Amino acid sequence: MKKTITVRLKKHKYNIIISPSTKTFFSSLRKQIKTKTFFIISDKNIEKLHLKSLVNLFKQYGYNVHTAVISYGEKSKNIKNLSYLYNKALELGIDRKSCAIAFGGGVIGDIAGFFAATYMRGIDFIQIPTTLLAMTDSCVGGKTAINVTKGKNIAGAFYQPNLVWINTFFLESLPQRQIKNGLAEIIKYAFIFDKKFYNYLADLFENEIISSNDLDYIIYKSCFYKAEIVEKDERETIGLRAVLNFGHTYAHCLETATNYNRFLHGEAVAIGMLFAARLSLELKICKREVYYKVKNMLNITAFNLDTKNKPIKFLSLMKKDKKSVDGNINFVLIKDIGEVINKQVADKMVLNVLKKFRSI
Repeated sequence: MKKTITVRLKKHKYNIIISPSTKTFFSSLRKQIKTKTFFIISDKNIEKLHLKSLVNLFKQYGYNVHTAVISYGEKSKNIKNLSYLYNKALELGIDRKSCAIAFGGGVIGDIAGFFAATYMRGIDFIQIPTTLLAMTDSCVGGKTAINVTKGKNIAGAFYQPNLVWINTFFLESLPQRQIKNGLAEIIKYAFIFDKKFYNYLADLFENEIISSNDLDYIIYKSCFYKAEIVEKDERETIGLRAVLNFGHTYAHCLETATNYNRFLHGEAVAIGMLFAARLSLELKICKREVYYKVKNMLNITAFNLDTKNKPIKFLSLMKKDKKSVDGNINFVLIKDIGEVINKQVADKMVLNVLKKFRSI
């Protein structure tokens, strides 16, 4: 199966190709990228599993390929590794006409994208995601970043890829926890955009069987929803794209508070969506039945909805989140399945729900 989504922005256009075919990918690559030199950025896990095969594939098609490998996990998305990539690229002779490739999960996509955005003031960039979360969310939309000690994604840039290749073959080597990690972002699209998609996912998860056709479909739908929003609000300036942050205000806080050691991003987002739904309920923005639909969906997919937190510390971290404005915390809140709003919430209410949330 091959599906293509074209993302059309004001000054840029690129394709998201969902296909196992290498011929399809390289046919698109030739049209989109003119260089013969590629710089593949990956992590140690992917290096063991797939990097050599990808390098050989590029060489078979007549390309020059260089690689750089960093450690695995959210903690590797830092200034030290970014500096390493700059120096490695210079050492290898990567120039302004070369193209960077992010080959890995969301962490690699973020740091490799930020590298591409800033190396020699910007070089071409391709996303080849290898995790379900990256395939359905982070590979689309051009958000790139690294973390700093006191916050997640604080240093970053909007920088769109020239091409995205999604090949579900890479999912076969993933542990179950990583698959579930990606499901959180997929569920998010149902909560914020589409009640029919929510019902489809609910049936799918109840049956506990996801076929290859189902997998292709939910990846396509997720990319389609995100691309549609990104086209209308590329840099999150008019508020439309902000809805994609459903669950993320609490999630980023949780990841920072636990030093990126305890939760995968999707796991944190799942807890964050439950928190946002509880906040929506307390503010009377949604009905109790909507809150329980959110909670039940997350329970079906067996997320560990561990809600332990330190209310004052979490409030402080939320106020430092880049989505906050003038110290006021912005949340995406749910009105109904498929309908959300962006709203500033008073500290007192946030603190009140943080205290209640510990005992849910």
